[in-house]
Amino acid sequence: MSPVEERIAAIWREILGPDLAPDTAIGVEDDFFALGGTSLQAMALVQRLREEFGIPLGLSAVVADATLGGVGAAVTSGGGAARS
Repeated sequence: MSPVEERIAAIWREILGPDLAPDTAIGVEDDFFALGGTSLQAMALVQRLREEFGIPLGLSAVVADATLGGVGAAVTSGGGAARS
């Protein structure tokens, strides 16, 4: 897991809070929505990622590929489309 993905996973833990079991390991193939994330939490995630990484990330990038790897790729590309 890259340092960017590790930071994103930490943000997921903060946003998902009590909905995510404390011992849940988050890997690059894990999906934000499959882990219990809602659309409102996804909007909060996008805002946090914009602040944390200083990029113009859109909600569509998270929805296109909600895996940790996909979100990490969108962040790494500066907010563009997630990996295919």
